[in-house]
Amino acid sequence: MQFGEFGAHMAVNAPDRDVMMLDPSPNNVELAKERYGVLPNLKILQGGLGDKVGTMKARDESFQMEVGAKFPIYTIDSLLFEKGEKLAFAHLDVEGLELDVLKGAVQTIRQSMPIFTTEVRVYKDEAFTDKLMEFISDLGYDSYVINEVCGYPHMDYRNLLNIPRSKSVELMRSDTFNLLDATKSITRIPFRKENQKTIFDLVMPCCALGETCCPGNDINDKSCCNEERVKKWLGENKPDLNLNYYTWKEARKNFERFQFRLRQRQKVMPQR
Repeated sequence: MQFGEFGAHMAVNAPDRDVMMLDPSPNNVELAKERYGVLPNLKILQGGLGDKVGTMKARDESFQMEVGAKFPIYTIDSLLFEKGEKLAFAHLDVEGLELDVLKGAVQTIRQSMPIFTTEVRVYKDEAFTDKLMEFISDLGYDSYVINEVCGYPHMDYRNLLNIPRSKSVELMRSDTFNLLDATKSITRIPFRKENQKTIFDLVMPCCALGETCCPGNDINDKSCCNEERVKKWLGENKPDLNLNYYTWKEARKNFERFQFRLRQRQKVMPQR
């Protein structure tokens, strides 16, 4: 949840829908309630998600709370399916617990068939990434990798857009998907039975442990798959996709340059 901006954005733009967001940190939850608690369709809970209801200890400082502090764990099924509620969309940024969270959401997913996103650092644990992709596919979903880095300092962080296979074909015919495809903003990940390229072929193959962008034996080293190495590899290999999809600082610099050009253009445009 971080500080609640994403959930608040959803609640404001979909006032006829109920929005729920969770965060393990009591401080983050308190701050979110102070900022957005007035929204009548936004429910803010302190806790995390997993494959069973219980408690969990904060394992590191990424939880924004004291290491070892306990917080409640819910399942999506306990929050929704068991209460007769349905799910339309979910954004799952759960720091490597994506598979557990999905296992705790199977009944909800089978009932509602929602669209959902998951974040994954592709090469941190290739076996985990493989299991995650297989689990999502077995649920009856097509997965699309969003061709934009969503983490730092490692450039193999990606968000996956997961769409029920029954809806995927229809959505692919839409103007929105045509635009995304034309700009190479997303790429469909073939499921295993198609015997085609996997997510490891589509997302920075140089970032696998021991490869050009991640020499050595520590996948978590800050120099592994960092922006400098990735940019060098991209320059040498010249892939089809835009450089800015694969970098962090460079993409933001490019966006700032675009904003500057747009402002300059607006200044010289004649008034009607």
